[in-house]
Amino acid sequence: METLKSKKDFDRIFSDGKKVDLPPIRMWFFEKESGFLRVCFVGRSKKAVCRNRIKRRLREAFRQHFYDRFREKSVDVIFFSDERLLDEDFKVIIEKMSKLLEENLG
Repeated sequence: METLKSKKDFDRIFSDGKKVDLPPIRMWFFEKESGFLRVCFVGRSKKAVCRNRIKRRLREAFRQHFYDRFREKSVDVIFFSDERLLDEDFKVIIEKMSKLLEENLG
């Protein structure tokens, strides 16, 4: 799974892309004309342990259930969440991520 890294890519997604929100998960995406799927997972917390756990949960949900289906799409995606995600059941995370992806990326 390719990740987003450059400031230029993030700026393009935030300025030209679309944002959808299904608490506690927020998704920004930018559909490109060509290329391949690139994904970034962001956790927001004051504690590094919590930030990393949020990112791991988002990454694992995407990898297990959605990567195979969306890997051929030309899109850049950023998943963002905060500490509320830590209290969610993993099945709920998958359901919310599925709704965000299906409604917006088909």
